[in-house]
Amino acid sequence: MTDYRSWRAAHRAMCPEPGPRDLFLVILINGRRVGIQHADEYHKWRTAAERLAASENCDVKVLPMSGGEMMTFFGVEPAPPQPIANLDPAFRKQAAKNCMDVLRECSGERERGDALDMLGHLGVLQ
Repeated sequence: MTDYRSWRAAHRAMCPEPGPRDLFLVILINGRRVGIQHADEYHKWRTAAERLAASENCDVKVLPMSGGEMMTFFGVEPAPPQPIANLDPAFRKQAAKNCMDVLRECSGERERGDALDMLGHLGVLQ
């Protein structure tokens, strides 16, 4: 089978679009991590990656990742889940506030559903 990869430019930018659960962009230049950005800034970083690859003759990758993928990428193993009843009271209060903010300000059906579910788990809604 013929390998057509040699027909592509030697130095280029690879920038797949973020999916609905992607929160982060990991930026690699010639295989080395140089930054982590928020996925909302995808278009800005894609443009920058394309310019850099062309002007500096290097490979640039802008990789969208979810929180779980990011932890795996960096070799982080989360602690076992703890019961919600054991949450620090200040953390619980902030989590409830954040969920209420999502309900007030977000129009996304999935996000609002997640916020309502979390408020139920926190015992704010009965």
